[in-house]
Amino acid sequence: MVMITPTNAAVRSLEGLHLYHSARSNCSARVRLLLDEKHLDWTSHALDLLKKENISEEYFGINPKGLVPALVHDGTVIIESNDILVYLDETFPETRFGVAREDDRARLDTWLQKSTDLHIPAIKTFQYFKMNAALLQKTPAEEDLYWKLQKDPDLRAFHGKHSGGKTFTSDDAAAAVELLNGVFAEIDQALVGNEWMMGDDYSLADISWGPSMTTLLSGGFDFSTFPHVERWYDALCQRPEFDKAVIQWRKQANWEKLLKKQG
Repeated sequence: MVMITPTNAAVRSLEGLHLYHSARSNCSARVRLLLDEKHLDWTSHALDLLKKENISEEYFGINPKGLVPALVHDGTVIIESNDILVYLDETFPETRFGVAREDDRARLDTWLQKSTDLHIPAIKTFQYFKMNAALLQKTPAEEDLYWKLQKDPDLRAFHGKHSGGKTFTSDDAAAAVELLNGVFAEIDQALVGNEWMMGDDYSLADISWGPSMTTLLSGGFDFSTFPHVERWYDALCQRPEFDKAVIQWRKQANWEKLLKKQG
């Protein structure tokens, strides 16, 4: 679990739950979803990624990768969205979305790890190729600041693909689609005869993967070969918490409309 000591001293005195997040971020959405499913009180610190509000010394002083989300709980900072899910589930156990059996815990951990591992090479790459790179272009000054602040090698490599006038290629997208088809084939198989990814019980696995599907749908990813995944996602969309935490937040930032204007 990634707990850090923030260099931004201002957040160390924060009391309660504070979430630094963005409307369109699927990683942010999964944390909002769990907070709402648990009916926890939390303070929103929404960052506008189009305005590059995450690219600042102040925010890198909270999350040294400059990514959303970041959770601050009584001055303690937890980054990496799936780690935040586990932290919240263990710290506020009144309503649990983990699993009890040892073999089920290992399976849940695997789903969460896949979600983490595939974020940059698959989900993020697909979305940047389809729409995000066109909307999140940086000015020379913003690029200079980003390279000054960003120390993570994976993120430097990723963002280097759309800096200085470069962009993601069809080969990048094809590799991402291959990874996504592989994992959603696994999810589809796991859902055969089951309502949720872990069986009969709605769990952190569903909370982690559901918002990712929302994001991929906005980029036009084809789920037609995964009928069980489509049925599962329909069930997710019926949950009031999912609508509030995922769908309604995305509607506030209508990137599709902005992309159409640019096109």
